[in-house]
Amino acid sequence: MLLLGALALLALPASAQAADPVIDCARDNDLDHKYSNTELRNALDNLPTDSDEYGLCREVIAGAIHSGSDKGGGRPQATGPDGEPLSSGEQAQRAKDNEELAAIAGDGGGSPRSPRVDVGGETVEPGSNGLFDLASASNGLPVPLLLALIALGVLALTGVLVALRTRIPLLGRVPLLSKIPAPRVPFLRSSRR
Repeated sequence: MLLLGALALLALPASAQAADPVIDCARDNDLDHKYSNTELRNALDNLPTDSDEYGLCREVIAGAIHSGSDKGGGRPQATGPDGEPLSSGEQAQRAKDNEELAAIAGDGGGSPRSPRVDVGGETVEPGSNGLFDLASASNGLPVPLLLALIALGVLALTGVLVALRTRIPLLGRVPLLSKIPAPRVPFLRSSRR
């Protein structure tokens, strides 16, 4: 009898067998069947440890849980997070927000208008490629910082020249370098035989 039951299970088509979300996702990084949130949470808790290295199942299953595996079917749309119906003012504000979003995204049929922000009396907007043009930014280095950087560069160059003069005596004959006072340090000569 047990053997007959095992053979009957093997003869079932794939769609009639209980599907596992992990196996379904591991095939093609997509969930092809509908699963309850309980099944998805259970699959997420029991994912193999190496699944993150070989696929995106953790993200796919978590996304199915957050978005609801029923894809919004049968749920009332005008309710708040606690299931209470929304007030008419809240519904009007949501409709206004959706219209503004559609205008920015260009869902109204026309070309989308670029977003603009007023910062310190200046209007900032992205360039034609959608990125902020940093070359047009009106920020520069403060003068004291610029002078300090120039002085640091001159000091570093002078230090390099003095160090080279003491290490290479031939550079001591260069007229500019001979004006820089530096103590002569004798080189220790190694006695190799």
